[in-house]
Amino acid sequence: MAVDAPKRSDRRELALTSVLLVAAIAAGATSLMPWRDVGARFGASAVETGWMRPDGSMGRGWVFVALAVLLAISGVLIAGQRAAAGRVLASLTGSLMVLAAIAEWGLGAGAARTGPGLGLWVELTIGVLVVIAVGVLGPKNDAES
Repeated sequence: MAVDAPKRSDRRELALTSVLLVAAIAAGATSLMPWRDVGARFGASAVETGWMRPDGSMGRGWVFVALAVLLAISGVLIAGQRAAAGRVLASLTGSLMVLAAIAEWGLGAGAARTGPGLGLWVELTIGVLVVIAVGVLGPKNDAES
């Protein structure tokens, strides 16, 4: 009677899971960073984060926190032997992060037309890096997925 050796974990999947976990934490943290480079307004510098706009109203940081949760879920799917579903979810989430950062910069400023702050730049970069990581750390061929 032959006993099959247990399947060894794939280093690429482990690396991708690690990248997605770090990206999820960083993406969630960016909602607390400055989102706009508003400069001096009305004699005082305005501060806008993902959670609070300069006028005191609620920002859209919760969207990026939800996307960060989706990144973490995709890492869990990959670690839980559902690598194909995890990679698809991670790719879609990374693309949505890029689109949301661009939309927030272009549409969220209203008539102020300020530049992006550090938080939006980090969100944009994280989204691009997630999509690249999924492509680079994916399976060597489709037969392995």
